[in-house]
Amino acid sequence: MRNLLITSQLLLFLLFAAPVQGGEGMDIPKLKDAFKGKFDVGAAINKGLFKEKGQPTLRLVADQFNSISPESSLKWGHFNPKPGVYNYTDADAFVEFGQKNKMYVLGHVLFWHNQTPDWVFKDKNGKTLSREQLLKRMRERVRHLAKRYGSRIHAWDVVNEAFMDNGELRDSQWTRIIGDDFIKQAFRIANEELPANVELLYNDYSMYGKEKRDAVLKMIRELKQKKIRIDGVGMQGHWSVNGDYLPNIEASIVAFSQAGVDVHITELDIDVLPRKAGMWGADVRKRFEGDASMDPYRNGLPEAKQQELAKRYTDLFQLFLKHKDKIKRVTFWGPTDRYSWLNNWPIKGRTSHPLLFDRDRKPKPAFHAVVGLKDN
Repeated sequence: MRNLLITSQLLLFLLFAAPVQGGEGMDIPKLKDAFKGKFDVGAAINKGLFKEKGQPTLRLVADQFNSISPESSLKWGHFNPKPGVYNYTDADAFVEFGQKNKMYVLGHVLFWHNQTPDWVFKDKNGKTLSREQLLKRMRERVRHLAKRYGSRIHAWDVVNEAFMDNGELRDSQWTRIIGDDFIKQAFRIANEELPANVELLYNDYSMYGKEKRDAVLKMIRELKQKKIRIDGVGMQGHWSVNGDYLPNIEASIVAFSQAGVDVHITELDIDVLPRKAGMWGADVRKRFEGDASMDPYRNGLPEAKQQELAKRYTDLFQLFLKHKDKIKRVTFWGPTDRYSWLNNWPIKGRTSHPLLFDRDRKPKPAFHAVVGLKDN
């Protein structure tokens, strides 16, 4: 009897004291199964996940998601920081992980005004390139990536964040050297150099704003008129628990679909932290000073805020399900709160809670709310 009691106590100890890692060993549903046949569900991953002991977060990604995006490993500055110098390790690991787990693999990003090295725009003497020289350099980049990864990367963000919120074309080295047809040239090069079955996307934030929406719609129409392929639009979902903008998100989803392209919800996260004027959008160059009032949840997210986050995610995914015939993919910008870029944007060092899994890879109320939705 005594031995039986000890055994029972040991079993209880093992059951309740042993650490549980996110979706590993837990009897929870999977996001990729909950939305199977409707749209893919993805997560952005970075090189830090490959360095974790035992790679528990990568196991969570493989268990829950069927699509991945790279945070930085394929951006020009990380992949090709100097002429003739290539950082293959991180990009190769990313692509191989996606292949191994039979995922929809996204390439992010071919051309962006940020995180592009200065050398890209200059010759060996430091002189600014001509239009023709820069177009040649763009083609060399795409050709190199096409040769190395081919159709193992299923879609590329060809151009990222090329419009301002007011709909004007962003002033950048790309437009200064190439001109206002920079986007057209980028998509033409991508179409000519990448395999024909690789999808070509335009990606941007604040796409629910009418001015930016109209500018992107005009760009889509112009590309199609010139027989330049564009397959989809990525609507970055850097949104907040505050604000009544769901009708505008829906209007953009419908408008882009009617323009003849797939809609991808990209970089999804919902900020629960306080924001001041100017702390909207997703311009990575924005920096603000912080204080304790701007970082109120360092010890964890209160239950009321958990429910607020769950409600916002529920409303969004109900909208996505309503338009599942238009949406190809929904991708979270990070697998867990620990790896969210919002911990350091636009105020460095804050404790952010914007995703479905917490810092210990455990599902939050928002996860259960989303995965339990019914498609009516």
